Amino acid sequence: MTDHKFCKAKVFHARNFPKKNSFLYKVYYLLLDINELPIKSRFLSFEKFNLFSFYKKDHCKNDGTKDLRNWIENILTKENVKACKIMLLTQPRVLGYVFNPVSLWFCLNEKKELIAVLAEVNNTFGESHSYLIYNHDYSIIKSNQEHFAKKEFHVSPFFTREGKYRFKFDYNPQKIKVFIDYFSEDKLMLQTSLNVDCKPFSDWQLIKAFFAIPFLTLKVIILIHYQALKIVFKGIKYIKKPAPLSNKITKIF
Repeated sequence: MTDHKFCKAKVFHARNFPKKNSFLYKVYYLLLDINELPIKSRFLSFEKFNLFSFYKKDHCKNDGTKDLRNWIENILTKENVKACKIMLLTQPRVLGYVFNPVSLWFCLNEKKELIAVLAEVNNTFGESHSYLIYNHDYSIIKSNQEHFAKKEFHVSPFFTREGKYRFKFDYNPQKIKVFIDYFSEDKLMLQTSLNVDCKPFSDWQLIKAFFAIPFLTLKVIILIHYQALKIVFKGIKYIKKPAPLSNKITKIF
């Protein structure tokens, strides 16, 4: 019996400045125990094409290794974080295509309690950056805790690479809530939330999801550009992408 899950989710974004823009979309994810890969499935393949597929190269882009467990463990070891189980929340490729704005690596202790999160962020320019969140005393991350990190990655072409993020996580195997808010000059510029309902993984869940939201991953990138057009038409200035920083992992304050 594995801990793999199929997850239905709602993604919410609300832009507050300089003009308002918000949306709420339904999507789905896989929550994968990286110690138990690959999964036996007719419709989900690993490192090869299928209706759904998962490739290691879609993750850990900033490191030479292609071993997922080694990649995340090396990051955690440098910070003396000891995780007994690591669960990856991510979208699979659908008919060979994927764009994950963010994948979340939930790092758990022996009691399956959350002790660290790595938020692996991708932008539409083909770049990737990660934010590592954990308590400095290595205690459990509680649902009411706020964690702050400096913004060091260019994501939206309508916000500068300045300010800070506030992270909040509420994790359990059945329901996950993630809140990532962006502040600049002490103004709450952007509110983002992810509400996830998890069920045991099965091929039946995959097939239902495919017909409920066909071409999900293509839909994600189309909606990103659709929202960008809405913002342009509201007169918000386009900001040219700065050169990426050499630092590929940002830690909380």
